[in-house]
Amino acid sequence: MITASESSSRPAPDRLFAGVTWTILGIGLALAVISHAIFDAAIRDQGRAWQRARVSAEASDAAQAALAKLVALDADKDPAAKDLSRARQDLGWLLQRDGIRAAPGQDADEIGHVADEARAILTRPGFGATAVTELRGLVAGQLAPRLDLARMRAAGDSARAATRARQILLGSLLAHALVGAGLVTWVVLPARRRVRDWVRRTLEADRENRFRLLHDPLTSLPNATYLHAYLSQLAAGAKRAQTQTAVLRIDLDKFSLLRETLGQRTTDEIIRITARRVQHALRAGDFAAYLGQDDFVVVAGDLEDANAAATIAGRIQSALAKPFSIRGGARRLGSSIGVTLLSDDEADPDRVITNAEIALAEAQSAGPGNIRYFRESLRVEVERRQTLYTELLSGLGRGELVPFFQPQVDLRSGRFAGFEALVRWEHPRHGLLTPAAFLEHAEQADLTERIGEVVLTRTLEAIRAWDDASLDVPRVGVNFALAQLRDPRLIEKIKWEVERFDLDPSRLAIEVLETVLIKSDADLVVRNLRGLASAGFHIELDDFGTGHASISNLRRFMVNRIKIDRGFIFGIETCEEQQKLTASMIAMARALGISTLAEGVETEDAEAMLRRLGCDLFQGFLLAKPMSRADTFHWLRSFNARPYDMSGPRLPGLGGAVAGDPNTP
Repeated sequence: MITASESSSRPAPDRLFAGVTWTILGIGLALAVISHAIFDAAIRDQGRAWQRARVSAEASDAAQAALAKLVALDADKDPAAKDLSRARQDLGWLLQRDGIRAAPGQDADEIGHVADEARAILTRPGFGATAVTELRGLVAGQLAPRLDLARMRAAGDSARAATRARQILLGSLLAHALVGAGLVTWVVLPARRRVRDWVRRTLEADRENRFRLLHDPLTSLPNATYLHAYLSQLAAGAKRAQTQTAVLRIDLDKFSLLRETLGQRTTDEIIRITARRVQHALRAGDFAAYLGQDDFVVVAGDLEDANAAATIAGRIQSALAKPFSIRGGARRLGSSIGVTLLSDDEADPDRVITNAEIALAEAQSAGPGNIRYFRESLRVEVERRQTLYTELLSGLGRGELVPFFQPQVDLRSGRFAGFEALVRWEHPRHGLLTPAAFLEHAEQADLTERIGEVVLTRTLEAIRAWDDASLDVPRVGVNFALAQLRDPRLIEKIKWEVERFDLDPSRLAIEVLETVLIKSDADLVVRNLRGLASAGFHIELDDFGTGHASISNLRRFMVNRIKIDRGFIFGIETCEEQQKLTASMIAMARALGISTLAEGVETEDAEAMLRRLGCDLFQGFLLAKPMSRADTFHWLRSFNARPYDMSGPRLPGLGGAVAGDPNTP
């Protein structure tokens, strides 16, 4: 077993390979240098040996020539003087040869001595037959044999030097062959394998990177990039195709809630199972992609008509409707599907996907488990909402969203009790818009919190302005959206705003819809509302009776007043059932110490009935419609100049319903 320390101490494979390569190359280079030096020395030695052999051969040949000359002279018993002189010159020339004067080999000194004696004889005065005989004996007996011996030795040395040079050359070639074999075995072949492995890994990495680039890692399905390219390819041939191609966009119903309750890991497993089921529900040749969250897209081609897409969508819904085995239990999930036809759209993948998304939104708005086809009218509506959203953002920036104020009066005393601030949009093109025209879009765009902050600030400014004008406004109610109530810093924000305008907290009523309380995050909302109530703010429950709020909620949220929804007020003067329902709400509130206010009062008979039932306050078009801050000054002065008569006629211009202007906030 290899320990971590041992493995860490060993060199990495690439470093080991590099070390072996450099070692072999170093050995090969060293061998090349050494063998070259040795071979060069052998060649030089061979050259010197050959030179000695050549010189020895020349010396031996010169001695033999001299001996032959002497033999010829010696045979002539009475040579002429002229022949002796010529022979003397020739012998002198032969005995003066370098090979004889300095013969190589072990007998060089003796040969040189004999040669000197021969030259001495030649130089004697009166060179004659006797000198020839003496010289012949010296050359034949001493000089020629020694030179022949030296010649044989030199020839042997030359042959041995040549043999040694050949051996060195063969050894050098063998050493180079061994180094070459080692280089091939330890460097070239491993390098070839490494290059082949590197190419293979590079290709695999390239394929993997392409797959990752075009596929989702969770489901292994094609991603948005792949889908875009696939739709571009299909759109290019859509006009030439005889059949139709449908794009289906699939969402799991209430998946965000499922993610919050089950967690990320479990919902990821649900997505993987969903991907497999969608693939199994498709036909051969159909295309499925995953865009994230719970958003799947299917492209089904070769459809005879548009209705064939509904069959595929139904098959997908049936596959997804099967129970999911999760944490030892089973859960059933529904799915909504939007369908668009490729032939109906421009050759633009983004537009195709957007059309499918619009159809999906239409299916989801109709309820869980629905299938809807794209229609151009849906796009027009979406574009209208988008335009409205853009204008709403601009309107917030330009201060076009302002509070309008509807007065509230005490039913017993007729005294002015305060205002309710109702947001209005002073649209530059469409005029004054009520919340019904834009509030739903604001909620979808998460703008309700910003709108609420604007209304609160403008309302506090109005209270400060009324105080500066010496107009008594006891309290103003401001509606708070769920997004505001979930803000952990809500209490600090409101207290800071009220203190900034130097107002008493009791003059601000926090109005909350009953439906908001029911579907809200109880812990955080309870903490905020109880904290605001403890700080002196007034808590009012708006549209009471529409959300089935329990008595415990009224106590838990420290509600000071309930505002009875206008649905119970309209026609109360003639409907006995409404009278009983309203009377029971008033009695319950009185038992809990909570005041009551009736909304949407439009007739004097309704006002009288509410007074008999014991309701505390009312507001509605009978008293006044919502008005701008500038109009409130005139209304307040008129009201104070002529107090509200509970039995007399309405103030001119201040009451009565206006045709075409619904009695809604």
